[in-house]
Amino acid sequence: MKFFNRKKIFKKTEYLEVDEIFFDQHQLSQSEVKWKNKIEYPLSERNLYFLGGVVFIFLALVALRSGYFSLFRNEYFLAKAESNYIKEIWEFSPRGVIYDSKLKPLVENQSVFNLVAIPAELPRDRAVQEKIIKNLSQILSQDEYEIKSIFENIDRFSFRPVPILEDLNRDELLAIKSKLEDLPGFRLEYNFKRNYFLGSVYSHILGYTGKVSSADVKGESDYLLTDSVGKNGLEYQYEKFLRGKHGVTLMEARARGETRDVISSKPAQAGNNLILFLDAELQQKLTETMASTLSSIGQTKAAAVAIDPKSGGILALQSFPLFNGNAFGGRLSQESYDKIFGDKNQPLFNRAVGGLYPPGSTVKPFLGIGALQEGIVSDKTIINDTGSIAVGDQIFRGWTTLGPVDIYKAIAVSSNIFFYTVGGGFGNIKGLGPEKIGEYLKKFGFASLTNIDLPGERAGLVPDPKWKRQVKKESWFTGDTYNISIGQGDIQATPLQLAMATAAIANNGVLLKPRLVKSVTDFQGQPILNIEPEIVKKDFVDFKSLSIIREAMHQTITDGSGRALAKIAGSAGGKTGTAQTGIGDNTHAWFTVFAPYDNPRIVLTVMVENGGEGSSVAVPIVRDVLEWYLAR
Repeated sequence: MKFFNRKKIFKKTEYLEVDEIFFDQHQLSQSEVKWKNKIEYPLSERNLYFLGGVVFIFLALVALRSGYFSLFRNEYFLAKAESNYIKEIWEFSPRGVIYDSKLKPLVENQSVFNLVAIPAELPRDRAVQEKIIKNLSQILSQDEYEIKSIFENIDRFSFRPVPILEDLNRDELLAIKSKLEDLPGFRLEYNFKRNYFLGSVYSHILGYTGKVSSADVKGESDYLLTDSVGKNGLEYQYEKFLRGKHGVTLMEARARGETRDVISSKPAQAGNNLILFLDAELQQKLTETMASTLSSIGQTKAAAVAIDPKSGGILALQSFPLFNGNAFGGRLSQESYDKIFGDKNQPLFNRAVGGLYPPGSTVKPFLGIGALQEGIVSDKTIINDTGSIAVGDQIFRGWTTLGPVDIYKAIAVSSNIFFYTVGGGFGNIKGLGPEKIGEYLKKFGFASLTNIDLPGERAGLVPDPKWKRQVKKESWFTGDTYNISIGQGDIQATPLQLAMATAAIANNGVLLKPRLVKSVTDFQGQPILNIEPEIVKKDFVDFKSLSIIREAMHQTITDGSGRALAKIAGSAGGKTGTAQTGIGDNTHAWFTVFAPYDNPRIVLTVMVENGGEGSSVAVPIVRDVLEWYLAR
């Protein structure tokens, strides 16, 4: 059986249509073939080639068009397809409010308008994009390159808003409103920013908020690029409580942008509120008094902490220089940025919790407790303060010659000779030695974090022979022990550590954890979390030793270096300190106190950098504040 010759058949004038198999001409005449009564004329070869060419060109055009869409318009159609599927409309939530102990608000949420872009709604056509960028550049008075850079790192298929210009002023808002129809993919967003009342007074406590980073957004899906997050202070520490939950409505939308059915809707929920132990009026009084003193002596840096010794609650906390947290809420100009971050006095540095200083004679009550506990001295021991001690070729001096002193007078008038002796030993008194000094100072929280609910705290240092060998590659000498016995040398502490240690003496040997936040409530004011006083340690020293030191600190007020406080209601117990800085004759001025003496309600510690004598600089600050506080 042979297949027919195609050319031969086409030369026929008739076209035969058969049911199954074509035979050649010879075989066809001998077969039973069913003829159809149909006659057609064949295509010529020329026409056949022409038709094939047309089909080829058509298919080529289809392929080219398909390739163009795949390579150059893929994002556009993907975005259109996605927008045809689901659309997100966001509702922004305000942060929680922060209140003082009397429910006085310290911050509010202020309404603002921002210009934002919705990436999935932006036109993909390059020419249209260029036109929009040019329009924006003119409206916002910004360089076109700056605006272009915003679009380079955004997810082109996202409905999450991207900030273009925030906190619009009235003129900007009106200008953008009038041009919004010419800016497809852009919208005006209603949002919030923080406004801190008396911004500089509470800045080192509250901190401030700033724009969320790309890393924050990637690490936490609930963040939007238009969000503000806590960057410092309580705003940072309690970010998870303070931030609200954004509302979002998911809608089905057509490719042209018209919305259809609502798929789901979740309303915005405001953040939780913080209620502090803080006494706002005390904070203001302390700030005003410190500012006045610093101005009068020509200094700029200082720190202070006020604590409730029964709960560990922070009643006031301040660090100088001050800064205004409101500067970070809007658009921070380069000039303002340089002024804040380029200031050599470091206004953003919280000296109350992160500043490390030699504490000077304020450590003497704690060494006194150690000496009493270890039997180095008793309250009857008398040491003759001759004004100096000689150890080999070295002479260690006191601030004056005091004559015979017991532990009460040694603390009240701050005898260095007495504490050289009980710390490092002299004559027939052995002394505590560096290890025991470190042991007792650490019992009171020195060289450890207090774990206050603020960022930036540092632990400080109580040096010993091992530390000196490892860090300084030097041997330890008796002079090193003498130095730390009076709070000098390498010993370092924060004002907060000294305040908490003083509170442990005031409340008969209970070391507490300091707290700023008393409770957390939801946006309706319902309690979520109550912070109870947390005891770090107790019963770590004898009540008798504590009683002796408390009385010695009382005599500091009645007959010693803190006599300026002698007339305050209920009296007090305290200790002054004048710590050498190692730079010329400069000294830090310290004073730590608890009051009233019989039933302490406040511990107040003040430190003025390069302030001079504690008795002449720090004590007057404390006196003015305590007189006001206790009278109130």
